[in-house]
Amino acid sequence: MCSQLRIRRLRLTSRIPLLMVFCLAILVAPAAAQQLPQPPATHALTVRDLGRATAPLGGPWQFHTGDDMAWASPTFDDSTWQQVQAGQPWDAQGHWGYTGMAWYRRRIDFAPDTPADLDLALYLPAVDSSCEVYWNGRLIGGIGKVPPHPVWYQSPYGSVGDVEGMLMGRSASGMPLGRPQPGVLAIRVWKAPTILFASPEEGGLIAVPQIGSAEAVAALETEVRYDWLRSNEFELFVVLLCLMVSVSCLLMGVRNRGSARQSGNRILLWLAVAMAFPLEYLLLSDVYGLVTFRWNYGLIAIVIGIYDAALWFVLIELLGLNENRRLVKWTKVVVVVFWTFALLDGALQLFDWTRMPHRFLPFDTAFTVEEVAAEFWGVVLVLVAFRRRHDAARWMLAICALVANLVQALDDLGGMGMRWTHWRLSSFISQPIFTLAGSPMSARTISNTLLLAAVLYAAWRYSVEQGKRRTALEQEYRSAQELQQVLIPEAIPVLPGLLIASAYRPAQEVGGDFFQAIALPGGEALLVIGDVSGKGLSAAMAVALIVGAIRSTAEATHQPGALLAALNRRLHDRLRGGFATCLVARIAADGSLTLSNAGHLAPYRNGEEVPLEPGLPLGVTFDTDYPESTFALAPGDRLTFVSDGVVEAQSTDGELFGFDRTRRISSQSAEEIAAAAQAFGQEDDITVLTVNYAPVEVAHA
Repeated sequence: MCSQLRIRRLRLTSRIPLLMVFCLAILVAPAAAQQLPQPPATHALTVRDLGRATAPLGGPWQFHTGDDMAWASPTFDDSTWQQVQAGQPWDAQGHWGYTGMAWYRRRIDFAPDTPADLDLALYLPAVDSSCEVYWNGRLIGGIGKVPPHPVWYQSPYGSVGDVEGMLMGRSASGMPLGRPQPGVLAIRVWKAPTILFASPEEGGLIAVPQIGSAEAVAALETEVRYDWLRSNEFELFVVLLCLMVSVSCLLMGVRNRGSARQSGNRILLWLAVAMAFPLEYLLLSDVYGLVTFRWNYGLIAIVIGIYDAALWFVLIELLGLNENRRLVKWTKVVVVVFWTFALLDGALQLFDWTRMPHRFLPFDTAFTVEEVAAEFWGVVLVLVAFRRRHDAARWMLAICALVANLVQALDDLGGMGMRWTHWRLSSFISQPIFTLAGSPMSARTISNTLLLAAVLYAAWRYSVEQGKRRTALEQEYRSAQELQQVLIPEAIPVLPGLLIASAYRPAQEVGGDFFQAIALPGGEALLVIGDVSGKGLSAAMAVALIVGAIRSTAEATHQPGALLAALNRRLHDRLRGGFATCLVARIAADGSLTLSNAGHLAPYRNGEEVPLEPGLPLGVTFDTDYPESTFALAPGDRLTFVSDGVVEAQSTDGELFGFDRTRRISSQSAEEIAAAAQAFGQEDDITVLTVNYAPVEVAHA
């Protein structure tokens, strides 16, 4: 009995350590379990109700500055990372002014009722400045390109592309995630160097990513684009009208390029440049990442400089300031300074600032401050012009041009200090003031619209005024033609012994050539041919003065030299700085010919040039003597008088008709000579007068 009890005690005693070990294991197990590797403390975001709509991936994301490709792995432990909110820049979440690489991570799970065959995609509407997106460690897309060869956009709202599209620089509708399965979404973000026109808060995921089916993501992006077009349709309409006005002004300016020194033509050319600015500004804008940052920031200052210069010269022409040579000179100086700093500022984009991001800002500031200051030069022009009087159309266009210039200048001034001084001026200019048919109307849109309206109104007023002037000018020309038909007779009077024919072809509606055939007592005849310097209506009025003087002077003297001397005294200081050439011939009944020349072309006798004593043109000096030359005409001799419009006819190749051709055809009829010169290339008035001497009385042709 005792032995059995001992045996039982021994067995119990031997089992006690085992029981103690078992109990100890039970007690220690929870503590040991707490020391095992645990999943990150962050909770996965469970996406629910994925159908036709997309789901936002908002809320806290794990965030870490720096760069390590191991952070793309789904197994990486990011529990010690800082948590930030997607949709807000990292400047506002404790990382103000940080540039370079940073990572966002978020664990994604899907509700059990999510269809297993759903093709998922990610929509990332905005990032500052570029990024790569990884799903479970696999690169699926991004916005722009990250260093070492970065591509980013002035605005962070760029297009999202797949991997191939991202690497090729193309855009696509979304980034494929594949079938619904738990995973980690990692976004590698790069922030470009800070610029002078920076926003108060920048950097990172400034918009909340969206997840959904590929069809839902494509529909979302289409909706976003449609909403943008719908809200900007008025501005796009204004841009289209501005482009049409610009092309119209350019075509009219090119058509009138022969009068490039005229003020009206210069206004057309400068307006063509100014009205093209809205389109240029839109093309250089960052709508859906059409233009990268380097192109945008490198060219926008140059484009604004061209636009401002065009508006300034429009103001100078409209307000009559082109007579103020000092002001025009200073305007050109300001334009040169503006363009110089704009080119220097644009040239900064030729360098890689990613290696030294904080050194770009000083250079950018140094070149931009002068540009913004120069933009206010339009105010100086308008202040100078206040003492002048102009019509309503000119003042309206000038004021609207000034307003558009000021809006651009104030926008740039406010944008320059928005990040550093917290000015809200640029935000106020960019934000809608009111809405018109669903289109937001900002200060820039309103100023461009007013400028367009002013240009159209001025163009309408200009066309009305031009129509009235054209009608009045046509009436003046008709009156001048009627007067010239009286002064230059279509029917030559019958002169005994002479067969006279004429051809007169003005270069314009009225001309500056003249000729007269006057019968004298004793069977003599007085022939006068000449040419007034200049063309058009002023020359025709001078012709009227000269012909009247010839008629009155011929009553006092029949001597060619004395007649020219008297004409010269009457015309001195009455031709407004011009002059007139004139040739007078007196033919007696016996065939004696007396000639006196005042700078006109010598006549041809039977195909040969008649040698004459030279004389100064009429109206050059007050006292001038005109020598006479005397010849004897034989029966059948032919005299041919021409104006310089014959010898100065010019072909399209620049070749002159010349004296040799004129001499060779001088024996032809007046109509044939005039037709030959006109067909060669008329540049001036053409007058031809032929005289055949016959000693017996003949019927006049």
